[in-house]
Amino acid sequence: MIKKCIFIDVFTNSPYTGNPLAVFPESDNLNSFQMQLLANEINYSETTFISKNTSNDADFDIRIFTPKQEIPFAGHPAIGTAFTIAKVLKVWSGSGNTIKLKTKVGIIPLEFMENTIWMEQNKPEFLKSYDNKQLIAELVGLNAEDVSDDLPIEEVTTGNKILILPVKKLSSIQRAFGNSDKLESFFKQSGCLAPYLFSRETLEAKNHIHSRFFAPHLGIIEDPATGSAAGPLIGYLLKYDVFGDKFEIINEQGYEIKRPSLIFMRGKRVGNNFSVNIGGECAYIGNGEFDI
Repeated sequence: MIKKCIFIDVFTNSPYTGNPLAVFPESDNLNSFQMQLLANEINYSETTFISKNTSNDADFDIRIFTPKQEIPFAGHPAIGTAFTIAKVLKVWSGSGNTIKLKTKVGIIPLEFMENTIWMEQNKPEFLKSYDNKQLIAELVGLNAEDVSDDLPIEEVTTGNKILILPVKKLSSIQRAFGNSDKLESFFKQSGCLAPYLFSRETLEAKNHIHSRFFAPHLGIIEDPATGSAAGPLIGYLLKYDVFGDKFEIINEQGYEIKRPSLIFMRGKRVGNNFSVNIGGECAYIGNGEFDI
């Protein structure tokens, strides 16, 4: 059985930067085992599989796989898949400028605004906080002294439960790395997906946040850009009033692994009501065929 695959770079407008994504557009007759084989073979941080919609409220169903396992939701696959459907395959006949993709966490609307695709994520939920800075810092090769003094270490979810880790300095976050054994042990117990490190010091003056995401326990040594973690980070920044109760900022990620990416982050808070949106551009790379 021959299956076509589309290759996209997400959170960039320049090919061969950003976060690469593989998209299989006709996946109705693939089973979970075959999808996992293909995701492992391609070995990107995520691969998506499109099938016909099973809900009248969605335009397409998608499933998302890392090289090791299926995950319920991820940001760059959702944005890259929407771009593939509308701009590369041109098979979306919906009205307006919003496409709806059904994922394991529900239906995700994605809005096309000029060259940027915006995704509204679920309302953030704030979960467990950690006081033991040294324990968490060691997961990513840092020390307690590298962790921010004015912001907490906290689990937040907008679909995937992410451990938000604030780091004081850019120089500290640049020397971080994912300790595979410690990460696998910790996140197996916590049920959290992975840590998302951020610093308010940036490489480029126009940007506001510098971030990194390590998940070797999921088959992702380091992710170039992580939309499903940027969403929880927006909720976290709103909760702790880092940029006020309304902001639109740019998050730089992937620079340490030569895949510079820009995640647009838009947040608003009114009382206990949070609005979380991430956006990004995409670049088409090419296509290929796989025999499975």
